[in-house]
Amino acid sequence: MRKNVVYWFSVLLIGCSSSDSPQISDQSYFPLRVGNFWIYQINETDILRLTCNGNGVTLKNYQSKELISDSSKNTEGSYTYTIHRYTRPDTTQPWVDLDTWTARTNSNQVIVNESNIPYVKFIYPLVEKTVWNINSYNNIGISYDTLRNLRQPFTLATGEKFQNTFSARSDNGEFIIYHDKHMEVYASSIGLVYKESEQLHYFNSTNDPCYGQRVAKNGSIYIQSLISYGHQ
Repeated sequence: MRKNVVYWFSVLLIGCSSSDSPQISDQSYFPLRVGNFWIYQINETDILRLTCNGNGVTLKNYQSKELISDSSKNTEGSYTYTIHRYTRPDTTQPWVDLDTWTARTNSNQVIVNESNIPYVKFIYPLVEKTVWNINSYNNIGISYDTLRNLRQPFTLATGEKFQNTFSARSDNGEFIIYHDKHMEVYASSIGLVYKESEQLHYFNSTNDPCYGQRVAKNGSIYIQSLISYGHQ
């Protein structure tokens, strides 16, 4: 009798845990709907040094806004969404038109056309450590991203936390000559919440006093963090 009680109690727990866990749609990580908008804080660092101790570092801080303004049916049988982009120095200034991108999804891909260059942002179904070529639809050359930290929380530098996220990232390593890293973080029901890109070339001549110390001679660091989002 005791064994039967334990058995049915275990079944009850399993049933409750599975029904209480909400199923998160893969498509929810890139919600496409006319009227959706996202506002980001952008921090850019441009580096151009002539010497190891040079001061060739330029910092740029501004905001950007992405608004899905329209949609139209495409040849794949789905919809292509128009994303109007704006920029401003800070909240005291009005938005200024920047450019227009497009985005679409098919049966297993999210594709964003940035400045007339299409990139595969991620693929379905979402599976940890999945690898894909982000340049499948352009002629830039093969570049692979890997899906990491699926359905894990992510916290911005501001302290804002998102419970269900994943990252699409590429890391070509830290070498004596260069450093190349890229990461985008997507949150369920929100979309892109964070983007980071680092492309640095180090002083690589043995005549440079900082050779081997990974001092950037030229390159850029780009950080994009979500401030707000919604529907208008």
